[in-house]
Amino acid sequence: MIKTDVIIIGGGATGCGIARDLALRGVSHCLVEKGDFAAGATGACHGLLHSGGRYAVTDPVAARECYEENLILRRIGRKCVEQTGGLFVRLPGDSKRFREIFLRKCEDVGIPVEAISSTKALELVPSLNPAIEEAIRVPDCSIDPFRLCLLNIRTSELRGGTIFIRHKVTEIIKSHGRCTGIKVSDLSTGENKEIYANIIVNATGAWAHMIASLAGSEVPMTLVKGSLVITNHRLTNMVINRLRHPSDGDIIVPNEAVCLAGTTSLAIDDPDLLNVESQEVDTIISEAGRMIPHFNHTRIIRAFSGVRPLLKSKKADSHEISRGFQIIDHQNGLYSIVGGKLTTFRLMAEKMVDVVMTSLQLKQSCETAEIPLDGQEELSGYPLSKRLQDMKNIVCECELVTRQEVERIIRQTGTRNVGDISHRTRLGMGPCQGGYCTFRALGIMNDMSVISPEQSMEILRVFLQRRFKGIRPALWGDQLREEQLVEYIYLGILSMEKSP
Repeated sequence: MIKTDVIIIGGGATGCGIARDLALRGVSHCLVEKGDFAAGATGACHGLLHSGGRYAVTDPVAARECYEENLILRRIGRKCVEQTGGLFVRLPGDSKRFREIFLRKCEDVGIPVEAISSTKALELVPSLNPAIEEAIRVPDCSIDPFRLCLLNIRTSELRGGTIFIRHKVTEIIKSHGRCTGIKVSDLSTGENKEIYANIIVNATGAWAHMIASLAGSEVPMTLVKGSLVITNHRLTNMVINRLRHPSDGDIIVPNEAVCLAGTTSLAIDDPDLLNVESQEVDTIISEAGRMIPHFNHTRIIRAFSGVRPLLKSKKADSHEISRGFQIIDHQNGLYSIVGGKLTTFRLMAEKMVDVVMTSLQLKQSCETAEIPLDGQEELSGYPLSKRLQDMKNIVCECELVTRQEVERIIRQTGTRNVGDISHRTRLGMGPCQGGYCTFRALGIMNDMSVISPEQSMEILRVFLQRRFKGIRPALWGDQLREEQLVEYIYLGILSMEKSP
C-alpha cells in the first residue's frame, strides 16, 4: 500500500505538468499512466507550440493563453523548443476580408504579427507555392511532446515523486462517499497495487469520463479525432498555416528531420477505436500541397490519429469548439481537468495545483513559469547534430540511434516495450518505421535479460501489427516498395506469421 497527498491519473503533458508543479511546491504525489508518457493526445499532436494566431479570430481567450504560454515555454524549455517562426499564407481565392479580421484580432490579443510580401515569404521558405499572394509572420514554434513530458516528469523524480507507467487504474476506492485512493494493475507483470491520497486528479484527456465514472461522476466532453501525416524529410524550416478560418489540412510543422501535416476534425464516441481513413490522408496531402506544392510528391511514411478532449459543445463544426480548459470539482475528492492545448499545459497545471493547494490548506505559489525545466542537457540530447558525432554501433540507421543509447534507456526504465525506447531516442521513427531496428532493439533487451526469447517474439508480433496500422494509409510509391521488402524479411525470412 502506498500513501501520498495527491494522485495524478494521466501521463500526458497536463498530468506531467501537474506533477512538476506539485514537486516544486513540496507536495507529495504519485502519477499513474496506463501507457507511456504522452500516450494520448499529447503524443498524437503535430508538435506545434502555438503563437495563438490560429485561434485569434474564433477563440481570443485561448489565443491569448497560447501566446503567453508560448513565451514562457521558450524561456524555460529552450532545449526542447525550436523557434522556427511561422507564416500564415494567403492563396489565390482566400478571403482578403479574413486577412483584415485576422490582423485586427491578433492586435487585440497582443500577438505580434507582420504582414510581408509574397517575395519575402518565398525568400524565407523557398518551397512555398509561388502563387501565394502574401503572408503574415507569427511567433509559432516547434516542440517535441515526448521530450516535453519527460522534462516535466524529471522534476517530479528529482524531488521524490512516485511514477508508475504502464499501470492501469481498475478501481477508485471510496470511503464514506469520498474518493480516497485507487487500485492499479501493472500491465507488464499483472501485479496489483493500492494507492491512497487526500486528493485525486483526473488528467486523462479523452478518457476523463471513463475514469470519472469509476467514482460515479461525469465529465461532459466532445471527443474530436484529428489525423496527421509525416513526411520522410523536412520540407520547410518554418511552421506554415493557411490564412483562413481553421479547417482540415491547413498546418505544416517541421519537427526534427521531418514534417507533420494536418489535421482533420471528426467527432467520435470511443477514444480507443481510432482509424485513419484514406480520405483524410488525401485531404491533408491535397491541402498541404496547395501551400507547399512538393508535398504532393513527397514520401509519406506514416499517418496517425489522436483525440482532442474538448469541452462539451453543441456546435456542428468542431473547428469552432473552444480550446479553453475547465477544472471540475466532483465534490468527492476527485477533480477532473479537461480541454486545453499542448501549448497551455503549464497554465492548466498551475490552475489545477492552485485548487489542490486550497483544498489541502497549503500556501505556496507556483514557480513553473520562472524555473527552467530540469534535465534539458541530458533529456534533450538527441538532436541530429549530436547523433552525428557518434556513428559507432548504430541500431537505427534512419535516426542514428546507437546501441549505447538503447542500453541506457533500458537500464533507466527497465522497459519491456519498444515504444518506450522510441519515445526517448526516436528509434523507429524514420522512413523504415522500425522495420530494420525493432528486432535489433528486442535483441538488446534479450541480451540484457529484460525479456525472454519467447516474449521478444510476441512483442515483435504486436509491434508489427501496430506499426502497419499507421503505415497502411500511406502505402504507395517508395513507401509501398519498402513495406514489401520489410514484409518479405519478417514473413519470408524470419517466418513471423501472425500468431493463431
